[in-house]
Amino acid sequence: MLASGTVVIVLTNGGSGAPRATMVEPPVPAPSPTSAQPSASPSASPSASPSASASKKPSNGPVARSNLACPLPKHPDASCTGVPAGVALSVSSGNMTIRTPNTVIDGKDIRGCVRVQAPGVVIRRSKISCTDFIVVASFRTDYSGTGLRIEDSEISCNGGPGTGVSDSNVIALRLNVHGCENGFSLDSSVQVSDTYVHDLYTGGGGHPDAVEMEGGSGITVSHNTLYAGVGGNSAIITDPTKMSNVTISDNLMAGGAYTLYCPRDSSSNVRVLNNRVSRMFYPKGGEYGPWTDCGKVAQVSGNTWDTGQALTD
Repeated sequence: MLASGTVVIVLTNGGSGAPRATMVEPPVPAPSPTSAQPSASPSASPSASPSASASKKPSNGPVARSNLACPLPKHPDASCTGVPAGVALSVSSGNMTIRTPNTVIDGKDIRGCVRVQAPGVVIRRSKISCTDFIVVASFRTDYSGTGLRIEDSEISCNGGPGTGVSDSNVIALRLNVHGCENGFSLDSSVQVSDTYVHDLYTGGGGHPDAVEMEGGSGITVSHNTLYAGVGGNSAIITDPTKMSNVTISDNLMAGGAYTLYCPRDSSSNVRVLNNRVSRMFYPKGGEYGPWTDCGKVAQVSGNTWDTGQALTD
């Protein structure tokens, strides 16, 4: 007999031969106004992982360590991103598909990819690593409602040609993303802040980007450290024509062919504000320069080299 509120995780075959975890929540009686919502973590046998804790009303507020660990003018690094020190992680093995609304995953070492197919999901204080195409996927075609919130976590593609986080309805805060060809691949309704993307995978003839934008609108990339490195394509690359309502601000960027590719053709309300470009990989910031086409966007101001000298298009 399952206790009320218990989340069951069912391993299924995802078609590619890899196990996939499906969360199934049995009906629970409505709580009284004064009672707390039940939550439980299933105790999984060694062959029945991954596991996750779930709550019907997750808190989307800040966790114990806020982004004040790296306030401006400091930019994020390993000291203020990823899993906070002292958090003990429990291992969950295998790919995970989250289909239960308002699931909370906290304190997990997930050795597999995660696909979100339900609203209100929160992932915090966890490490997620896999070698498939996308480590954490939130697609606008998979669900509607409140998007994924992922914070204070480490994302790794294990040094392969994958993408860390993609692509819509995501708030990403204080992440440490590494070992991926693309840190983020963004479409619409996304905020990436206080995050550190570094050590991209540059093999296999790909085009590594710390942040790539596929198009769409409602994207904010603010106060991050984005390193494309030597052999990378960009710290940030935007779609040439399909961008609207995009803000790129207060980031520290370096490396790539050009460090920042702004939309070169038709886009609307794209703002590039108060970013800094470092010469740590190339004397020009990127191999060919710090940015390209940024004089064509709606608002460009306050952008500088790491020395404080103004950037000009």
